Amino acid sequence: MEIDTSTMPPPGIELSYPNKSLAVGDCVIVEIVIPEKWHVNANVVSDEFLKASQIEIAAKGIVFNQPIWPTYKKKYNDALEMDIFVFDGKIQIKIPIKELEASYDSTTTNTTFHYQACSNFICLAPNQVHFSLSPSAATPIPLKKNDSSILVLLFFAFIGGFILNLMPCVLPVLSLKLFSLIKQSGKSRKRLFTLGLSMTGGILFSFWILATIIISLKSAGSLVGWGIQFQSIGFIAFMVILLSAFAMNFFGFFEIWLPGKTLTKMDGFTKKEGLAGAFFTGSLLVLLSTPCSAPFLGSAMGFAFSASAPVLFLFFTVAGLGLSLPYLIITLFPVLLSIFPKPGPWMVSLQKWMGLLLLGTVLWLLWVAKQTVGLEGFFLLIILSLMSMGFSFLTGKIAPPYKPFYREILLLLSSVLILFFTWQFAVSPTIDKALKEKKAAAFSLEKDESGFFPYSKEHLTSALEAGQPVLLDITADWCLTCKANEAAVLSQESLGYVLDKHNVVKIKADWTLQDKEISELLKSLGRSGVPVYAIYLPHNPQNPILLPEILTTNSILDVLDSNQ
Repeated sequence: MEIDTSTMPPPGIELSYPNKSLAVGDCVIVEIVIPEKWHVNANVVSDEFLKASQIEIAAKGIVFNQPIWPTYKKKYNDALEMDIFVFDGKIQIKIPIKELEASYDSTTTNTTFHYQACSNFICLAPNQVHFSLSPSAATPIPLKKNDSSILVLLFFAFIGGFILNLMPCVLPVLSLKLFSLIKQSGKSRKRLFTLGLSMTGGILFSFWILATIIISLKSAGSLVGWGIQFQSIGFIAFMVILLSAFAMNFFGFFEIWLPGKTLTKMDGFTKKEGLAGAFFTGSLLVLLSTPCSAPFLGSAMGFAFSASAPVLFLFFTVAGLGLSLPYLIITLFPVLLSIFPKPGPWMVSLQKWMGLLLLGTVLWLLWVAKQTVGLEGFFLLIILSLMSMGFSFLTGKIAPPYKPFYREILLLLSSVLILFFTWQFAVSPTIDKALKEKKAAAFSLEKDESGFFPYSKEHLTSALEAGQPVLLDITADWCLTCKANEAAVLSQESLGYVLDKHNVVKIKADWTLQDKEISELLKSLGRSGVPVYAIYLPHNPQNPILLPEILTTNSILDVLDSNQ
């Protein structure tokens, strides 16, 4: 048989990015086509004299991870009289993005493929082929981040922070600040302005604390997202205890005070409308706003969570300013408060209604706990709430402001210790057991009552390979926006009928508890929190279509109808 000594033509090479804003964890796809009757050594070799394939890639502002190679083939080589590991035909190499700078530019991408070509009779000298991605390249141009697009995303963060004020997560807490501002409507403009600045300071302080925690977790290798504190049942229990005590304060059962002229109540110096209360209310507003991802906020924070620490801090600051905007406007233009009656006896009744709204927030947190840890854990958290109320009542009876200050200190320390040991030795073990049972049940679940399959890569891939579109719902029990969308849209029979007509597979990714696979899914979609809704189409599975956070039936149907 004649030996083929011809030189192999250079392999074809193309490069593509996801058709969306890039995030850490996204993959660059390098497609290489090996000419017919030839193969190249795989990225691992069976003998040291063979040259393994390698790939180099670089782009401005992008740090890449190690490439993910396809599975090689094992072939017997007659000339070498041994099995060798090879690639032939068309192969795809995925290269994950490890880090992104704020000013990254994907159009500057350069890649070099190092290879050694062989036929069944001869191996050629090692060679390489180079490819540069540029605006004039034939391949599609991926999205690029430059200074102008950063400004657009910062604007989205600001608008998203502002819209958070209208989300169901935040509305129950707005009463705290509204009540304070109404009481101040007759005071000086300077006083109102100072209160607005104090509340803004509380909001920004909490955003900065959250940013610091997120950066620390990222540095430790954890996958993080917007609202991650609600994935901890310990945090929910803490908020139940805290808000139960606040409600008792609003009902007038107790006051937190300091001796002498520094007498302080929970919501202020000397009076509930004070600066400390404004600062604290701002902090509380942030803690209870993060379960929601507002319109515009999702895309902005999706980029921020994948960016460097200074950029993440900048985005959190801008979102905090957006959340504070309504209160700053009211304090700058106090005439807006004239729509409310002047402060008077009616405020006492309003204060009690505010306490009821806080209890409503406690009930919501208890409901979230029930969905997560079942009835037993739910009742244990109710006991913690009642204990918090009981200690608050005792504080009002035993340590009112005119009694010795040490009584309040002793009661406070005793309450904290009793609640801590109750949590540590009675509640926490029961909850840990319930969480393990919940995770085990999730793995065995085929389909829920709404017809949604639990998320797995296998479910998603098998549906798309079968030619079926997929509606993906990334949700959490602690996300009120998610629950509102489920009730108003996703659970409607009319929508279910239309989805069945389009042969759509419904998949739900439950992010109530920390889940690495779902966190990676959020990253791949350029998002950092829930809700997230996406439609995957079989003919273009690499580019899912993201739906708005405030879902409508039409937003789903428009995508399906336009892609039939």
